[in-house]
Amino acid sequence: MAGPDPEEFVWRLARATPRLWVTQLIIGLNVAVWLLNLLGGVSPMSPDARSLLAWGGNFLPFTLEQPWRLFTCTLLHGGIVHLAFNMWALWDTGRVAERFYGNTQFLLIYLGAGLIGSLASLFFAASRSVSVGASGAIFGVVGALLSALFTKHHKLPAGLVKSMRSSMLIFVGYSLVMGVVSGHIDNAAHIGGLLGGFGMAVVMAERFDWEEFHRAGLVRAMLAVAGACAVMIILWKLLPTGAA
Repeated sequence: MAGPDPEEFVWRLARATPRLWVTQLIIGLNVAVWLLNLLGGVSPMSPDARSLLAWGGNFLPFTLEQPWRLFTCTLLHGGIVHLAFNMWALWDTGRVAERFYGNTQFLLIYLGAGLIGSLASLFFAASRSVSVGASGAIFGVVGALLSALFTKHHKLPAGLVKSMRSSMLIFVGYSLVMGVVSGHIDNAAHIGGLLGGFGMAVVMAERFDWEEFHRAGLVRAMLAVAGACAVMIILWKLLPTGAA
């Protein structure tokens, strides 16, 4: 199936979500936190684990007592290169996902995937060292795009589906392989965020699925959030050392 006309699809999508303020806000927050880190004496290139932990990094013994670290760690980065790569990836994928799902749903996906990714990391990387970065949430954005590309492909222009599927799958595959090769990449957060974003997006109604969105968009968004919260609670209960 050829799907809708590409020009008409882009026009209707832009009309449905005219302003992309969430992606810009998230990037701004990440950059602002990095600048605050610099003012606080944190290294701009390779901050040490102690500094990142002091600013809210994710590390099992501390996060068990301070669950807010599940969120704050997503605003911290291991230097300017780490920040720049993540913000480039978010800018590239976030603008599309925000059009697909709308401002509010996109924000919910980003936050939900980020928290699930942080929780997943506590079973692996963050159980041994300090974990930081927005990549778990960004993988959630990619997961949301893959959800639309695989489950609603018949409602998207065929050329768009083909090109985006390839680029998204290459990005995921390359990143996960690099995570295996490198000892400094938190694959658990990536996979957790990817599955979290995909799962939430499957339940939600996309903005380009006009009839479904207007008919049941709010209910489906609430179900997606409830499901994500249930997953978070289960993961928290399963954490080692008897988290409660």
